[in-house]
Amino acid sequence: MLSEQLSVCPAWLCETPRQAWLSIWPEDAMLQLALYCALGLGALTLLVMLQVMLLGELARRRASRRQQFNEQWRPFFALCSLGDELPAPVPTLPRGQQLWFLLQWNRTQLQLRGAARERMNRALVALGMDHQALVLLRGRVRSKLIGLTCLRHLADPAYWNDVQPLLVNRNVTVSLASAQTLIAMDATRAMQLILPAAVSRPDWALPRLASLCQQAGEQAVTLPLLIALSGSEDPRRERLVPLLVHGDPRHAAPWARARLAEDAAPEQLQVALRCLCELGDPRDRGRLLRALQHSHADVRLAALQALHKQARSDDSALFMPLLGDPSWWVRQAAADSLATLPGATPEGLQMLFRQVQDRYGQDALRRAMAEVKR
Repeated sequence: MLSEQLSVCPAWLCETPRQAWLSIWPEDAMLQLALYCALGLGALTLLVMLQVMLLGELARRRASRRQQFNEQWRPFFALCSLGDELPAPVPTLPRGQQLWFLLQWNRTQLQLRGAARERMNRALVALGMDHQALVLLRGRVRSKLIGLTCLRHLADPAYWNDVQPLLVNRNVTVSLASAQTLIAMDATRAMQLILPAAVSRPDWALPRLASLCQQAGEQAVTLPLLIALSGSEDPRRERLVPLLVHGDPRHAAPWARARLAEDAAPEQLQVALRCLCELGDPRDRGRLLRALQHSHADVRLAALQALHKQARSDDSALFMPLLGDPSWWVRQAAADSLATLPGATPEGLQMLFRQVQDRYGQDALRRAMAEVKR
């Protein structure tokens, strides 16, 4: 039947287009290959354009659904933060939107404080979404982080055993997020795990560890940190020394005095002097005076800052020689100490200024005197 229809096909419909196509089709094989490649690239470009349009439309629809979800649940969250009972009616929450719920809940918690946050925590538990947060801990990195953020806001030690295994996760972001969550649950218990683990985790950056120490508080930091520094033979423990400034200086003072007595590395001496500076014990004055003679400028600066905190009115003879120190920072700190000595007067400072021989020291003292006049 088909062959019969083709046999009666008009020439203008079948034969003419065929002849026209053959007339433009190149006979050279290389030209034919180039034409095939051009046609293939054109088809591929068309497919990519269609894919981009399709993905864009899907993203637009998803964003629209997400916006509708947020508009539906935002008033519910506001009512939860204001009252002790769940507002009625509770909107339906399909399984596919539970992740959106937790994300919106986390964002809302960042804006709340005090009793409002506690009410939001109770609402999450009442809805059973705390179990969904635990399920996320078994997912990919993004899911783990969302779940850990929820549990950090809850700060309930009941979830401790679910979070603790993630502290040794190979992913740095996940392990540090679990550390934050553990600190929110029980700071003292958490630091007993985090600081020893930090010795063998060089991928935990020191600024992040310092942030964790600030979150935990000095009472939770001091003892575990001192144990980690003295109880481990791993040389990598030395990188934790700067964290002592976040501890209680009363408990860190014995460690600091021992470092000064043994003339430790300059980095450790700086931390030790900062601890003694925070403590402000007059009995450490002799140690601070000896540290002023150290060859390292940063150590001299730390000692000078510690002495400045407990300076006496007759300490001008102590600070005057430091106006000729090779370090710009030491000269400026010495000038500030002289200008703010107890009982210092403009006339007395002018007399000291005339005794300074070093022109750089004169510049430093002139600046300090001008700032005091303000």
